[in-house]
Amino acid sequence: MDIAVVTGASSGLGKAFIEAIVARYRNLDEIWIIARREQRLRVLAERYCNPKTRIRVVPLDLTKTDAHERLIGLLKDERPDIRVLINNAGYEREGLLREMRSDDIRAMIDLNVTAVTMINRICLPYMRNGSFEVITGSVSSFAPIPWQTVYAASKAYVRFLARALHEEERTRGVNVMLFSPGNMDTEMNVRGAASGKLARLPYLDLHRETGKVLAKAERGCAEYTPLVFYKLYRLFAKLAPSALAVRVDSFETGGAGGGSTR
Repeated sequence: MDIAVVTGASSGLGKAFIEAIVARYRNLDEIWIIARREQRLRVLAERYCNPKTRIRVVPLDLTKTDAHERLIGLLKDERPDIRVLINNAGYEREGLLREMRSDDIRAMIDLNVTAVTMINRICLPYMRNGSFEVITGSVSSFAPIPWQTVYAASKAYVRFLARALHEEERTRGVNVMLFSPGNMDTEMNVRGAASGKLARLPYLDLHRETGKVLAKAERGCAEYTPLVFYKLYRLFAKLAPSALAVRVDSFETGGAGGGSTR
């Protein structure tokens, strides 16, 4: 059985990836959609299910260890070939670290770091030659960002993880690609609701970019950062002294904000 797996599937980028996968890969037997909000997943399953491809709803909160065990058990029972893995679940909050809720700090680390890592450990053994994974990173990983301290640090971890996995897996024909998006009109970053520097940054077209991401991952690309603005920012962050980059990057907002794609 050939399947695709999408985490953080209930809204935003995950939802756009589901739509792109349904349109692009007609030969898949199932698409497994994973998130904690079961009702939203069921609505998506009804919308995108077709006679050739079944949408399987897998409601899991990936911040919980028992969710990882349930996914391990499901894969062991079904023994599928994972042809496409979209490792997309993430959580973001902004604000001064000393003022943030402990639960938000832990959630960012549990989802952005631990869950992203464990999804790789759980799913990669079921991928084979020609399979590929997209790991959702962020342009926030390119340099330290005050007022987005934990989120940026967690995505820096993701960037290093993805690059190392790309090298580990390429010898057996499995591609791991890091996707580093900037502003997206999602629950985490609603267009018009952001303030300060964040509000002035360009937004991505989710539907156009997900198609590009899948095409690049198929071709074996290691990393993709969309839009010229964000490509130039990546170059700036690489060349500028960290003392300068951290001042330019500050997202001072005076309060916390953000959301999740769990």
